Amino acid sequence: MNKELWKNNKNGKLYEVLNYNILNCTNEQDGQNMYLYRVFSEKVLDSTGKEMLFVRSENEFKNKFTKVNI
Repeated sequence: MNKELWKNNKNGKLYEVLNYNILNCTNEQDGQNMYLYRVFSEKVLDSTGKEMLFVRSENEFKNKFTKVNI
């Protein structure tokens, strides 16, 4: 998959979508498509030093982010 960059509509930061073919299998959201993404311009680390990744439902992601054409 080619890099897909999206801008957060609230904070203006760029994010890279790593995968958008993730299936949510929790009870209430079973079958819901999810977006896996990370901050593009910098690494955001957790308390153990590992890069943090984020996940949102497809609908929520598309409401909060705008695709950047590169």
